[in-house]
Amino acid sequence: MKLTKTEFGLIIILISISIIGFMLKLPAVFRHHDRELHFLFYLLTALFFYLNFGKNKLINHVIIFILLLIFGIGIEAMQELSNQILNKKIHGNFDPLDVLFNVFGLFVATLFWAVSYIVKIIINKK
Repeated sequence: MKLTKTEFGLIIILISISIIGFMLKLPAVFRHHDRELHFLFYLLTALFFYLNFGKNKLINHVIIFILLLIFGIGIEAMQELSNQILNKKIHGNFDPLDVLFNVFGLFVATLFWAVSYIVKIIINKK
C-alpha cells in the first residue's frame, strides 16, 4: 500500500487527534456509552480506511485491520501507563472490554466491506 504525502499527512493528523481524544476523560453525558463509542469509532475508522486506502486488495484490509487493532490495544495501554506516570487518572484504566468492542467494530466494518466487495464483483460480471 503506497501512500502519497497528502494521504500520509492526513493519516498522521487523524491518528494525533484520535490519541488526544482517547487520552482525555469523556464528558459526563457520554460516560455511560463508552463501549458503544469504542465500537462506533472503530467501525467508522475502519470503513474510512478501507474505502480510502484499501484499494480492494485483501492484504491492504488485513494490514488496516491489524494496525487498528494494535492502535486500540496501544491506546488502552497508554491510558493505564499515563495513570501510573502522572499518579492521577486522566481517562481510565486498561479495559479488556473496550478492546473487545474495538475488535467488534473492526469485524462489522470488515463484514460491510466484504459484502460490498462481493456485490461489486457480482454486478461487474453481469
